Amino acid sequence: MNPRKVLWTAIAGLVMTAVAIGQAAKVYPGAKKYTPPDNEEAREAAKAMPPGMQSTVYLSDDAYGKVASFYRTLGKEFEMPGMQKGAKLPSGQEMLQSFFVLDGAEDLRSSKSWVKVQRPFIGSVAMKDGVPEFKDVRDVTSIEIVEKK
Repeated sequence: MNPRKVLWTAIAGLVMTAVAIGQAAKVYPGAKKYTPPDNEEAREAAKAMPPGMQSTVYLSDDAYGKVASFYRTLGKEFEMPGMQKGAKLPSGQEMLQSFFVLDGAEDLRSSKSWVKVQRPFIGSVAMKDGVPEFKDVRDVTSIEIVEKK
C-alpha cells in the first residue's frame, strides 16, 4: 500500500477520534442541569451506578424530536434490544426514548460516552406490589449524559 495513503488514512482517523472526543459531553443548547432531590431513592439510584460511571441529567422544554435530532448529528443512534417504541405510562402518556453513542463504540456497554434523550422526564420509579410507580413526571425532554472515567 502507498505510504502516503497510509499516513493520510491515519491522520483522518485521528481527526475523527479527536472530533468524537470533543463532542462527547456536549450539552443541548439551553438545557438546564437537573439536581435530584436528596432523598433515599436518589441515594439508592446513585449507588446502582457502576464504578467509574458518571451521569448528568439536563432538562429542556424543546420537543423530543428536536433534541434527538441534535444528538443524531453528534453520534450513532443505538437501538436498545427489547425496548418497546412508544411505550405508554400508566397515565396514558407516550414515553419516547433514544440512545446515542458518541465515541464510536458498538453499544452502550462498551461506550465511554453516550446520551439518552427521553420525554417525559421521570424523576424516579418505585415498585409497589410489583407495579412501577412513576414519580415527578414532567412534560419536558430529559438529556442524560453518561461518561465512563
